[in-house]
Amino acid sequence: MSMYILQGSKGGAGRTVSSVVLATGLAAIGLRPLHLQVTMSGIQPVIAFAKGVPFSTAALAEHAATPEAIRHTIAAHPECSTVVIDMVKRTVWDTVFDNPTSVVLFPMRPAAVEIEVAVGDYRDLQTHQASASDPHFRLHRQTARPRYNARPPIASLARGWLLPVAWPEDMDDHAVAAKVERFDGFMRAGLPGPSILKRGIPDISREHLDDLINTSQYVCSRTVEATAVAVAQSVAKLRV
Repeated sequence: MSMYILQGSKGGAGRTVSSVVLATGLAAIGLRPLHLQVTMSGIQPVIAFAKGVPFSTAALAEHAATPEAIRHTIAAHPECSTVVIDMVKRTVWDTVFDNPTSVVLFPMRPAAVEIEVAVGDYRDLQTHQASASDPHFRLHRQTARPRYNARPPIASLARGWLLPVAWPEDMDDHAVAAKVERFDGFMRAGLPGPSILKRGIPDISREHLDDLINTSQYVCSRTVEATAVAVAQSVAKLRV
């Protein structure tokens, strides 16, 4: 099953909107997604209980979202061929390890603080993956788990991409990369710049979003659907 993890440590609105848009697009192009939202304590899922949703949905509270619980939730939806997980930062690491071919997307709005946080999250995951390549780290994790669930080779770990959200339409790829570099230079340490998805999610009107991200009834406008399909097609290519 193809897995797309939308991850971030700041807030949740942009991440959740992005995950629902992606799931909408994947459904429209026939990839039968499950949208799984990992919610913070006391937060109601935005779409898991809504009517009229054209894809499967599920939700887990953050404190219960162990890798085993996530696997069990996904296994309960055999009708799905892809899964989109809306996940806060501190629950992501083991899920990435247990799904080494997953694509991790970091939604990034154009405000300076949003760019800084997204880039920091991207580098945090990269650092965590690098530490996992240490033989002592791998040995500890593998001996602590049953053989049937041993970790795959480190070379196959998840791939990360910054996902621009609501950036100005007249800003080209070079301009986006330049803004990212302002916040990435001191963290790069000789590494290449972050991967940035060229086709991000354009600015969507609040009216359309209020209908789409609705806890009781899912309503998707033609504008949102067209955007969702374009995003899904771009993201699906990341696994090729």
